[in-house]
Amino acid sequence: MSGAVAIGVDVGGTKLVAATIAADGTVLERRRQSTPAGDGDQVLRTVLEIVEVLDDGTLPIGVGIAAIVDPEGTVRYGPNIGVRDLPLAARLREETGRPAIVKNDATAAAYGESRVGAGRDAASMVMLTIGTGVGGGIVLDGRVVEGRGGFAGELGHIIVSDGGRRCPCGNRGCVEAYASGSAIALMARERLVDREVESSLREVVQLDGKDVTSAAQSGDGFARQVLVEAGGWLGVAMASLTNILDPDLILLGGGASIQAGEFMIPAAREAMIERLIGRKHREPPVVAAATLSDDAGMIGAALLAAGQR
Repeated sequence: MSGAVAIGVDVGGTKLVAATIAADGTVLERRRQSTPAGDGDQVLRTVLEIVEVLDDGTLPIGVGIAAIVDPEGTVRYGPNIGVRDLPLAARLREETGRPAIVKNDATAAAYGESRVGAGRDAASMVMLTIGTGVGGGIVLDGRVVEGRGGFAGELGHIIVSDGGRRCPCGNRGCVEAYASGSAIALMARERLVDREVESSLREVVQLDGKDVTSAAQSGDGFARQVLVEAGGWLGVAMASLTNILDPDLILLGGGASIQAGEFMIPAAREAMIERLIGRKHREPPVVAAATLSDDAGMIGAALLAAGQR
């Protein structure tokens, strides 16, 4: 297809989205299917089918997947997809005869933002993705940081409160347990037990993070307070990241932050600055919202694949 440099594929727990991507990150043609969770071979087949529809067989393939992925592109563990030890990149190259790479979805999203999104003018950046959980990616001097085994970038599991709330990972006190969409909903439900708390959220039967954000946008003071507190916990994690990496930019992406950013980002920035080493003698990183929305991982994976040609 004219203008396309690669195919980007985003494999999530429930949906699989693929598109042809131009060098400037423009999404040219898009397709979507349900993710065949629990069956690695079927995940491979579905990717192959959707790629065949999009392209005549010449474009490289980049896949971002919600899983731990090693540097060779083997999906070591994807809890929400139900696959493990799947050599997805190697199988794609074998089946198609063209370049293929596979990365963690948040890592791919960070790269997409660094190339053609909100981080395109930053030499180094960190991205936290806020959804059901908290993910992340690190790009230093234009290069994605993956670590020895592909485990780098699990930013949701920075400990912000030793012995605190239990995280789905099994540890206690991870920032994911305080600032994810799930954690925001839990925090609201716990506090609504107090009958003196006034909030429109009392009328919601199955309260989730989106409900808290909607109420905050409608002026609900309690909901806003919950989001500000969650943003503060993000700031605690961001302070540690800044003290270690000293990035130019920290981005917040993912569905939850897109909607709740007006409440969470200022709180995160303030909490971060309060905890920076030498804060009176340094310029803190810019904290901003990501701009590529749900397409970030797909775009980033495609651009990483294009660089392998």
